[in-house]
Amino acid sequence: MIITLTPNPSVDRTLKIARLRFNENLRTHDIRVDWGGKGFNVSRALRILNQETLALAWVGGGTGRMLEEGLQKLGIRTDFVWVPEDTRTNTLAMEDAGEWYIRLIEPGPHIPEAAIQALLDKAEAYANPNDIWVASGSLPQDVPDDFYARLIRLLKEKGVRLCFDTNDNPFRIGAAEAPFLVKPDLAEVANITGINVANYEDAKRAALPFLRMGVQHVAISIGSLGVLLASQNKIVLAMPPKMAPRNVTGAGDTIMAGLAYGFSQNMPLNEIALWAAAFGAVVISTEWLASVSPTDLQEMLPRVEVRTVNVM
Repeated sequence: MIITLTPNPSVDRTLKIARLRFNENLRTHDIRVDWGGKGFNVSRALRILNQETLALAWVGGGTGRMLEEGLQKLGIRTDFVWVPEDTRTNTLAMEDAGEWYIRLIEPGPHIPEAAIQALLDKAEAYANPNDIWVASGSLPQDVPDDFYARLIRLLKEKGVRLCFDTNDNPFRIGAAEAPFLVKPDLAEVANITGINVANYEDAKRAALPFLRMGVQHVAISIGSLGVLLASQNKIVLAMPPKMAPRNVTGAGDTIMAGLAYGFSQNMPLNEIALWAAAFGAVVISTEWLASVSPTDLQEMLPRVEVRTVNVM
C-alpha cells in the first residue's frame, strides 16, 4: 500500500464558459467537481493502476465530508485529522476554445497546533520500513514551514521511503533532510540551483546539487521533453511522444504516481522513469484524470523512449 499525505486538500470546481469577460454576469456549463490536492491526485492515479492507497490529510466542514465520501467511493482509504474550519474550494473557469482561464485558489483553513501534532502522530502510527509514501502540496494557514522537515525526519527514522513535492521555503527546508526522492518543479530548481532548465543537459546538471545534499533520487519533469530521474549512481531520461495538450492539471501528480508505483514494485530505474513519463503523457492528452483508463496507460508505455544519460 502507498500512503499519501496532503496537508492542504481542496474541492476543485471546473467551470466551462463560452468566453471570459470582466464586469459581466457569465453563464457556465459543464461543471465538474474533483477531489483535489497533490497527494489526493496521486492516490486517484494509483487507483487507476488498481493499487491500494491510504490518504492522510487535514480536513474540515462540509467540503471535508465531500472529500472523504468522494475518495472512499473511488476505493481510496482515508484517515483524516478534522479541524474546525472548512477545507478550501478552488475554482477554475475555462473558455470553451482558446487558452484563457481564471483560477481562484484559496489559502486553506487555519490548522491548530494540536491538529498539526495529531497528523504527525498519525503518520508515525502508519509508518513501516520500506513503505512508499508521497507527501506533497502547499501548507495551509498556521502550519510552520518546517512541517515537512519534521515529517521527513520522523518517517526516515521508521525506514519509510518518502517521495516529496512542494514549493518555496517548505521545499528548501524539507529537501535539506534528504528524503528518498524529491520532485521539484522548474521554478524551484532555478531557485535552489540557479539553473533554468530548458533541455536534458540542464536537467542533468540541476539534479546533481540535490544528490550532493544526500537525496537518494531526483525527478525533474522537463515539460514535453520528458522526465529525468537521477539516483546516486545512474541518470535516466524518459521521453514520451509529442502530444497535443488537453489538460495540465494534475499531470505532475500522475508523474509522481508513476514514480511511487515503480518504486513500490522495486522496478529498475529506467522502468520507473518509463511509468512516470507515460502516466504524465496520458493525462496531458486526456481531458480529465478520471477518464484515464489502464488501457490508455498500457498503450502509452511502448511509445516512451528511455535512455541512460552519461553522468559526466
